[in-house]
Amino acid sequence: MGNQVEVNEKVTEAYNPLIVEPEIYEAWEREGVFRSKPDSRPPYCIVIPPPNVTGALHMGHALNNSIQDVIIRYQRMKGLNVLWLPGTDHAGVATQSVVEKKLWEEQKLTRYEVGRKKLLELIWEWKEKYGNRIIDQLKSLGCSCDWERTRFTMDPGLSRAVRVVFITLYHEGLIYRGKRLINWCTKHRTALSNDELIYEEEKGYFWYIRYPLSSNLEKSIVVATTRPETMLGDTAVAVHPSDERYQDFIGKTVILPLTGRHIPVIADSILADPERGTGAVKVTPAHDPNDYECGKRNNLPMINIFNEDGTLNEAAGRYRGLSIAQARKKIVEDLEKEGYLIKVEEHNYDSPRCYRCGTVIEPFLSDQWFVKMEPLVKIAREAALNKEVVFHPETRLKQFIDWLDSTPDWCISRQIWWGHRIPVWYCTQCTKSISVDESMDVLKIPPEAIPIVPSIDEPMSNPQNCPICGRKDLVQDPDVLDTWFSSQLWPISTLGWPDKTDDLKYYYPTDVLVTARDIIALWVARMVMMGKKFMGLVPFRHVFVHGTILDEKGDIMSKSRGNGIDPLMLIRGGSDEVGGRVEHYKTYGADALRYGILSMATAGQDIRLVVRRKQVGDYFDVEVPKIEEGRRFCNKIWQVTRGVVLAQCEDMFSHAKNFEKIEDKWLQYKLSTTIETVTRQLENFEIGEACNLLYKTFWDDFCSWYVEIVKPRLWKQQDSSRLEAQTMLVEGLSILLKMLHPVMPFITEKLWKDIIKIRKNAGMQDFGERITTSRWPQPEQFPRDKEAYEICEDAVKIAGEINSIKSHNITIKEKKLPVVYLEGDEEIFQSLSTMFPGLKRFTGVENFEPLSNIQVDSIQGSAVGIGGRFKIYIPLKGLVDFDLEKNRVMKKIGQTREKLESVLKKLQNPDFLTHAKPEIIEREKERERELLEEIKSLEESLEWLGKIT
Repeated sequence: MGNQVEVNEKVTEAYNPLIVEPEIYEAWEREGVFRSKPDSRPPYCIVIPPPNVTGALHMGHALNNSIQDVIIRYQRMKGLNVLWLPGTDHAGVATQSVVEKKLWEEQKLTRYEVGRKKLLELIWEWKEKYGNRIIDQLKSLGCSCDWERTRFTMDPGLSRAVRVVFITLYHEGLIYRGKRLINWCTKHRTALSNDELIYEEEKGYFWYIRYPLSSNLEKSIVVATTRPETMLGDTAVAVHPSDERYQDFIGKTVILPLTGRHIPVIADSILADPERGTGAVKVTPAHDPNDYECGKRNNLPMINIFNEDGTLNEAAGRYRGLSIAQARKKIVEDLEKEGYLIKVEEHNYDSPRCYRCGTVIEPFLSDQWFVKMEPLVKIAREAALNKEVVFHPETRLKQFIDWLDSTPDWCISRQIWWGHRIPVWYCTQCTKSISVDESMDVLKIPPEAIPIVPSIDEPMSNPQNCPICGRKDLVQDPDVLDTWFSSQLWPISTLGWPDKTDDLKYYYPTDVLVTARDIIALWVARMVMMGKKFMGLVPFRHVFVHGTILDEKGDIMSKSRGNGIDPLMLIRGGSDEVGGRVEHYKTYGADALRYGILSMATAGQDIRLVVRRKQVGDYFDVEVPKIEEGRRFCNKIWQVTRGVVLAQCEDMFSHAKNFEKIEDKWLQYKLSTTIETVTRQLENFEIGEACNLLYKTFWDDFCSWYVEIVKPRLWKQQDSSRLEAQTMLVEGLSILLKMLHPVMPFITEKLWKDIIKIRKNAGMQDFGERITTSRWPQPEQFPRDKEAYEICEDAVKIAGEINSIKSHNITIKEKKLPVVYLEGDEEIFQSLSTMFPGLKRFTGVENFEPLSNIQVDSIQGSAVGIGGRFKIYIPLKGLVDFDLEKNRVMKKIGQTREKLESVLKKLQNPDFLTHAKPEIIEREKERERELLEEIKSLEESLEWLGKIT
């Protein structure tokens, strides 16, 4: 766009986030900018979704916490008393797994060999050493939490809240112990809730097995199963009561193969479907949830054939001691050998796995602790439907309600040692069968044991005597509570509940919860239940559900998959090993990362993050285009602020109060409407939309248009319009930096001190020493002269259209155009003429004339376009040989298509896709994208040539 404003080399040293970001964050912490305590101002509170204490920052954390920080910084700038309360979760299964693995690798010891007490000591040591890693990483991202309030789910106060809730719910009949079919992880030897399972498609088989009729061995019922090892626990075969094929079998018995046991054939219209498989179903109540319900309906025995470690127990007879995999193989061999196996069919199915370790989950009949969900579901459902808590986007409300309507009672006991131990005791005198080890650690609680639970009045007092026999021989339940049991209390326990604290009174309910959709059931719903149950109010007024960061193919990003990216690498740069390859990252900085992912976070949609990996010798250079866009944006902000605005305005010792130029009035109008729109977007949690508008306003409107259009005025040392231009440059930059601050906090804070110095020297309004605590701008700060705005918009669009036309023709791309004719309202043309000096610079046009000044035949051979309220004619006779140019472009299109066909042949060749290295395939795909883009550009040029009048 013409010549650029001269840049002052003294103040434009390159922006270096590695220096700036730590320096700025240290100053924020030193000055206590993020601290909050109750006062007379309105509060605004967010409690952070606590990351696992084992965790390291990943891209999901980066997105989630960047969104929260945008909201928090925006609300702080509005003048509210903002609290962003941080903390970490003890993450029972995950943390114990990490320490157990370390124990085995270093000492070849298991948890059972070191004992409960010693293992807990080791876990606490590990937590103290590594537990703050994620906190430090969140600081690197720029998170403006009140770190002095950092909480941990096993802090004494939070543990007290957990205990009070358990005891209260128990005495109200909402917590009970019972034998139920639960999900069992054989690796961690613990129960899991339905919400803690992940499903992976698995290649398996249907084994068709013959069950002979007891009274006539010539007749059989054939059943199909994907888990033949569970047949050892079968207690019936079910058929549909109306299935004519099996009418003679109902009420009789069949022989269970390999065992000789006789089991009944029952009619069950719920379990058996005549249209599926053979219509007959083996019923294993202790090892299948549907069979379990069938067993309850028909009073069937429930035979558990598994041990806790996944081996088969004594009920499995000759297969006792085998692992599940070994038993399956041996049973299939025996079935075939003894003539019971009819056929085998391939069958793919979704296999439930532990969300922590990936072990296949086994349905397991076990005595566990449960929360009765129905009464709690009711209050959460009403709160959501009554809009006490509002979901953004609103479509997530359905997911919330659907889960509530289908959730079973919640299994809350876990057979691990790290976590909140269940506050229940048992008397070893009243129940002699309680199993304990030499240190009196409980190994097994029989179902007949009577729970002894502290009273609601004294929840923190451990029982000393058995209320039945009076003896003191009490032992505590060995299980701990599900991690989510403590997490569900996070919004109230972190603010001091069960005490009636000033914090709880002032900050509760909190304002918004920012979360991913995968924990709406695990966490969000349960927090609503607990908030309503114990505080009478929902824990947050809004729930903002953001999308998931995926790779460009739509797959979840993770290092184990070879497609993950460490956000700290993007922030600081460096080398990392991913998927067996060494990757090199440039330094992008936190602001660039934040902008890149936030600008894609629109309407709660998933984010497909494109990553480019280019092999250089034995390593790969990694570029993330959207984060690169953020880095360039940072550089643009830095250069324009220091090299243009500061350089051109450092001599300001006063400021203009009245503005006459159209471009100044245009900028005022643009600032006012941008403030209004961005404010509305942030209030509605439209973070991505706000980012994109601010990018366009800063780069296109402010830098590429306004800064350029006022350049001649900045050179006129004694002209009053120079001071007006200087004033609007400083004013415009101040406002834009403020609005960018929640998204890009470091660079805006760094530049703010320079802007404030100029503002003070010029006697302009005091905006405060820190941009972090400065006031959010208001639309009313600037007048809206619509007429002036529309005239300047015409100029913007005219310049854009002319430059677009020039860009499509190499012959005139760099040439000055003698004249451009504008067809439109003459009065508006006269007003527009005041901007022609700037337009000439922008477009390389020597003169603008109204179309009414010439004869119609003078515009023959013109390129035609539309710019605002004007039709544009660019005479090209003598400048362009149209036929020659068309031939050149068509020839170039043909050559490019040939290159594309060559690339496509490779990418469509199965041998190439199978044997070529991934980086070579990716290189060809990149080449395909480049060639398609080149063809598109050439076709646009050809289309333009066809429009010449």
